[in-house]
Amino acid sequence: MDWTSLFASLDLNNLIPDCYEKWKPFVKGGLAWFLGRLSEDRQKEILADQLGLGPFANAADRLETVLRRCPTLHKLGQILARDKRLSPELRNSLQRLECLPPRMTVEQIRTILQRENIRLEGITLGDKPLAEASVAVVMPFTFIDAAGRQIDGVFKIVRPEAEKALEKELELWPELGKALEEICHELNLPVLEFAGPLSEAALLVADEVRLDREQIHIRRAIELYRDFPEIALPELLPWCTSRVTAMTRIKGKPLADALKEKSDKNERRRIVEKLVDGLIARPFWMSETWAIFHGDPHGGNIFLDDKGRIVPLDWSLAVELPKNDRVAILQLLMGGLRVDEKAIAQALAQLGLSTDDNKLAAASNWAVAQIRQGNFPGFDWCLAVLDHAVEFGGLRLRAELALFRKALFALLALVEDIAPNASSDAVVVGAGLARLASEWPSRAFSNPFTRKWGTHVSTVELSTLFADMPLSVTRFWFGCWSDFLEKATPKNPAKEKSQA
Repeated sequence: MDWTSLFASLDLNNLIPDCYEKWKPFVKGGLAWFLGRLSEDRQKEILADQLGLGPFANAADRLETVLRRCPTLHKLGQILARDKRLSPELRNSLQRLECLPPRMTVEQIRTILQRENIRLEGITLGDKPLAEASVAVVMPFTFIDAAGRQIDGVFKIVRPEAEKALEKELELWPELGKALEEICHELNLPVLEFAGPLSEAALLVADEVRLDREQIHIRRAIELYRDFPEIALPELLPWCTSRVTAMTRIKGKPLADALKEKSDKNERRRIVEKLVDGLIARPFWMSETWAIFHGDPHGGNIFLDDKGRIVPLDWSLAVELPKNDRVAILQLLMGGLRVDEKAIAQALAQLGLSTDDNKLAAASNWAVAQIRQGNFPGFDWCLAVLDHAVEFGGLRLRAELALFRKALFALLALVEDIAPNASSDAVVVGAGLARLASEWPSRAFSNPFTRKWGTHVSTVELSTLFADMPLSVTRFWFGCWSDFLEKATPKNPAKEKSQA
């Protein structure tokens, strides 16, 4: 099928930020490859949607309609919805993907529930679904518990057509990775490795339709936040299957909408800082072997309930980050604090697979240069370093770390969007220092080389960090002075010409 007219109407070049000018043909080529390999029926549906928008629809709305038909692209749109580098028009359009008006009827939902052998005696379904996401629809219901109380609940139900579409799309991901690498070659762009990461990511995204996995994640999250009153989670109900999650209904509004109604900026900042504390700091500063992070914290999945508590919904995607990865991230942050390129390169090598040590060393030099330019080596800096190492340093992240990076990016973008004056780094670092203070008495009687602590660093490494502070300051100022001299040294055009 010819996609020329569709891409002309999408006008992708105007939707992609100018800072990514060289990547515009890459995006168009990748999207054309993907859509061109969908079934003919789905291609017809996409083109029919475009015709239904009429001749005067804007490019952002046309792209949103395409993404809505494809669950994997839908998920990508949700990730990008809060990216400040995109135009406001495109961001507003993508944010509509976070919570869509439902299309399924109550009778269709009733049929699916009966097919899942869920007995509806004593259950009263609502008049209509509450919302629709990339692969599921949410249906309210009520029932009477053993104590005679009426309980509000919701069924989260996998949409059959979305499940089939997701299954077919994920089969394309490994081939899509190879195609993207070929497009990079053709356009003379930095050749990134896509095939391996996309194959691994497909295994994680497949969990979107395995709601029994989501139920495991919810149980683990309930344990994580049991003594954290600022965060509320729904309780699972007996009518759960692999395609249906039944849980109590927590009434509230999407966090961004709820905070718009609060005129007190300090109150908004306090709530957002609690969000960062709960979803990043609390699981990261845990001593347990595995820590669970919400894997999809976009605006449609984070609510504020009627009691002012933060409610992270949709745990189908969750990151189970092992302790050794958290240790490596901490080593990366400590390498930044020490302004030590070699330590940063070693930490990056632990976080992924590197194909070129020289490129990785150059990425580490870039990371230190960012610190000299005034960027504190916190989680924002860490994200930037990982992105730069992947794009220019030949680093390939494992699927769990790639999803963790995506989740952090989505959450920090949401924070910046709804409370620009909140400091994510201050919250995470402050929580780490508080955890360190609580550990300090026990450290005096423990193995000085162990990293069993929630702060993921041994007492010896802490002592080395403090002892190296004078040398770290020297490295910092020497680097600043070198940067100044490099900028101040006049260039010799004649010499450059002769060298050329």
